[in-house]
Amino acid sequence: MNPLFLGLDAGGSWTRAVVLDAAGQELGRATTAGANPTARGVAAAVDSLASAALPALRGLAADAVAGCVVGLAGLRTLADRAAFAERCRTAFAIEARVRLLPDAVTAFAAGTEQRAGTVLIAGTGASCCQVSECRVVRAGGGLGWLLGDEGSGFWLGREALRHAHAEPGGPLGAAVLRHCGAAGPDELLPWAYDGPPRRLAELAPLVSAAAEAGDRAALAIAEAAAGHLARLVRATASATGPLVLAGSVAASPGPVRERLLALLGGPVAIAGDPALAAARLALRAGSAHPPYRPWDG
Repeated sequence: MNPLFLGLDAGGSWTRAVVLDAAGQELGRATTAGANPTARGVAAAVDSLASAALPALRGLAADAVAGCVVGLAGLRTLADRAAFAERCRTAFAIEARVRLLPDAVTAFAAGTEQRAGTVLIAGTGASCCQVSECRVVRAGGGLGWLLGDEGSGFWLGREALRHAHAEPGGPLGAAVLRHCGAAGPDELLPWAYDGPPRRLAELAPLVSAAAEAGDRAALAIAEAAAGHLARLVRATASATGPLVLAGSVAASPGPVRERLLALLGGPVAIAGDPALAAARLALRAGSAHPPYRPWDG
């Protein structure tokens, strides 16, 4: 039976799974909701991971999975990583051990073949990490929407909501009202507080679109976001190795990334698919037969 290798990238908004064969050919892929256990809880996170892994493996022999790597946002908050990894293995219906890695490791691997350097992840949340040999050796940011994540998608959405409440008649304010189905600024408050906090990140693309159209308020928010992210990188980045930008805010074309690149100045790499990188890490580990624990990282 030909071995398979399963990789998952689990963030705050999305979870993606990729299956490779031993030659590195992609055989399956699936996407579902976020699986950060800090935001969703352990049970919901495992369910979300399984909702991506099982469709990706559909039509394939699950017992042929020889390696599995999960890049998990919120990994450092897990009280029992071994138990979480075992729950994932059972939920995926595979025999292979599940290796849990910080999402920073798989994001970094999605942008470079080098083993050490720095990755800035700015998606729903924002963090910057020094990575070496599949481990995070230094981290900055990543405190979550309540205590930090300045410059992230959540932060952009919150700033857009604050602007729309104060100035609903401008281009950005009007776009936010339409998105939220609000007739006026007071109706934005129930939308903001009645749903999960992470959905404020849905408003981040509105900031980018309005900024690209020349709206001064949106441009100011995008500029401030880039400034926050640049300061995070400067405070955390390694003096050696590449810098990788990952996440929907930092890695996607738009005003935030453009200004961020200008502020950083030096060369950077843009991350590709972290789920594919996770699967490749599983394949690399399977080929080398390294002595790792399933929950290390």
